[in-house]
Amino acid sequence: MRRLRFTDVQAARDLYYINAQLEVENRYITKGSFATRFVELFTVPRIRRATLAAFTVMLAQQMCGINIIAFYSSSIFVEAGVSRHNALWATFGFGLINFLFAIPAFLYVPSDYAHVTR
Repeated sequence: MRRLRFTDVQAARDLYYINAQLEVENRYITKGSFATRFVELFTVPRIRRATLAAFTVMLAQQMCGINIIAFYSSSIFVEAGVSRHNALWATFGFGLINFLFAIPAFLYVPSDYAHVTR
């Protein structure tokens, strides 16, 4: 913390704040079971609003990327004038290409972040 802050007092303040937050979280987590905390996601108004916001953002992220193209690809091909049968084959090809290009991406990403764990 001393590297991140300008003075030792600021580092001490941050360490105290971190410790206080961890104590509060520990009391909250040990207070109830997983089922109790899960029910609170929908019964406590403040937590319910946060849950709804997180769900909305998650859904919006899924519906604005490649997933929406993959989901509607057969409809897109049909609207472009391809027959239904050929649209299904084109969708299969689209999915196959996504799968094949995901393999090198999957193999590349862990090696790129290997320096972080050392």
